[in-house]
Amino acid sequence: MGPGQRVIAELSVLEKALSKNDFAAEKGPLEAIVRSLRPMNLKSLDDLDLNTRGRLITTLLRVQRQPKPALPEAGAEGAAPEASASTEAAPSEAPAAEGAAEGATPAEGGAPAEAAPAAPAVDPAKEKHAAWVDVMALVGRVWRAAGDADRSQAAFALSGREPAPEPAAPAREERAERPPRGDRPERGERPARGERPPRGERPERGAAGERRERPPRAERPERGERPPRGERPERAPMPELTGDWKEQATQLEGMGRTRDAARLHERNNSFADATRLFEAGGDLKSALRTALSGQDNDAARRLVGTLPAEQIGPTLEKAGAYELLMEHYVAKADFENVARLYERARQFDQAALAYERANKLTLARKAYERARDLASANRIRGMEVKALVERGDRLGAATLLVAVGQRREAVEVLSPLPPPKAFHFMQRLTLEDEAKELAQRELARAEQEQKPAGRARWLELLGDTAAAAETWTQAGRKDKALPLYEKLGGEHLPRAAQLAEELQQRDKAIALYTQLNDSAGVERAKALPEAPATPPAGSTPDAGDDADSAASPTENASSAGEQESQ
Repeated sequence: MGPGQRVIAELSVLEKALSKNDFAAEKGPLEAIVRSLRPMNLKSLDDLDLNTRGRLITTLLRVQRQPKPALPEAGAEGAAPEASASTEAAPSEAPAAEGAAEGATPAEGGAPAEAAPAAPAVDPAKEKHAAWVDVMALVGRVWRAAGDADRSQAAFALSGREPAPEPAAPAREERAERPPRGDRPERGERPARGERPPRGERPERGAAGERRERPPRAERPERGERPPRGERPERAPMPELTGDWKEQATQLEGMGRTRDAARLHERNNSFADATRLFEAGGDLKSALRTALSGQDNDAARRLVGTLPAEQIGPTLEKAGAYELLMEHYVAKADFENVARLYERARQFDQAALAYERANKLTLARKAYERARDLASANRIRGMEVKALVERGDRLGAATLLVAVGQRREAVEVLSPLPPPKAFHFMQRLTLEDEAKELAQRELARAEQEQKPAGRARWLELLGDTAAAAETWTQAGRKDKALPLYEKLGGEHLPRAAQLAEELQQRDKAIALYTQLNDSAGVERAKALPEAPATPPAGSTPDAGDDADSAASPTENASSAGEQESQ
């Protein structure tokens, strides 16, 4: 069983004694709890697990709130020492009386023995009061072992006792003597060490240079003699607190213990006095906590101004003072955090307005959508599209429009881009019909302007590979036609092998003629130079080609799309 489990077990015993209001029975479990907590070396109550901490705080506060028993009267207190003296004298007189009784009886002429004094009656009121004082002192020890110095001091103040230091840990037992070891086997004798050479004599200090004399120090002024430590006046013990909690708080305040008095007010839900006393004691965070607990917003606003700027937000949020936290964020013009507070309260229309003031358009649009305000959501979406276009991200703007079914508007946003890039973006946005229409329009324009390279490029984008390969050949771009014929395969492989031979691509030609089982073609390909010095005719772009004809349209559109999305 761990220390926490032992504490919970003793708390159950303590609660049973507490229900019977039996102070004597409460002492045992309290002492056991102190013994269980002390080895844990707790710095604060937060070091305990949640279950143990909750049970311990609840039970100890109930024990600490037990009313103080009335003190016995002065006459009863004066009779107590005489009774105790007679009780101590009785055992010493008892043997003598017994000896006299054995020696003679009254019938035989012996003197009658004196009757033994009766045992004095125990005063229950005094005993109950002493037990209550012991219980309060034990509660203080438990708070101290749990790491709560403030509650411990308050409990010791209730008991009227000074907190005694905890007993030191028991000294370790002396180590038992080891039994004698058996005889070790003899070892060979070590060789004798050679004699060390004599050390040189240290030269005198004066030989290295005479040390200069220091000037005499000025005499210090005489001070008054300090009183010996033993003669210091001892600290007077704290007087005993009496009455209910209000009277005890008044007594603590009169002694200058304002924070202890404030905690007593706080435990009894007297938040106004607790705020006043905490503020007088300089504990502003506790004063703010009690002001918020008592819903005293005026005092809370005043105390918030005393905190550092970086602590205001976390402190108010931890206390759950969302109204004051909202005022704080509005005063700072931090509308993004204002919007988050509205979202936590599920006020999405107000959150959208705050996000719009913070220029967080995407978050504002989503908040309007959650508030089912579609008109405002479309308005914010238009602002988003405009901002993305101004930033150069036309793909992002078109994506927003396509998400809500505005395909025509998305095409209009992509239209100013170069046609291959716009075609590629339309395909990414699943605007297949619009992309095909754009490609056919550009194909007709290339035919009208008599640009075979542009026509071949758009035929390739439209998927008409055979026509694109033939057009590349007619345009004199055999290097572009070769991979297309090879891709088509079948009856187009002989044409691909012929183009590879004409382009003097030796390895490619050998591989294609071998695939066609053309021995003569393989021999011609082997006769080709391994690395031609200059590219053959028909492998370079014509002067009439477009500026981007050096790369394929698919590659151009892909690289452009990546740049636009970034």
